[in-house]
Amino acid sequence: MHTELALPLVISSALTGLIGSFIPFPQGFQNHPYAAIYAGSFAGMCSSSLIDGYWELAIISLIGASLYMLTMNLFSGFGGRLGSVAFASVALFFLAKSSVL
Repeated sequence: MHTELALPLVISSALTGLIGSFIPFPQGFQNHPYAAIYAGSFAGMCSSSLIDGYWELAIISLIGASLYMLTMNLFSGFGGRLGSVAFASVALFFLAKSSVL
């Protein structure tokens, strides 16, 4: 939303979380899909100079989802974990991208 609609980053992240909160998920997933959507909105707040296309955003999302699943039982609650997962997924992608180039 920030790149395509020229909305501020924080507004784009908040709208992503708000829109994602209306998606129905089975009760067996608890709140995890909503947390993953919100963590993805944090990752989307990185600089647009780091991400060249939608494929790279998909890779960052895959890394973030994997990290979220790996840390799901390590920390209780969501405080700070979502931002940390978003940061780590973007940082890992950037390190992998810079080592390939």
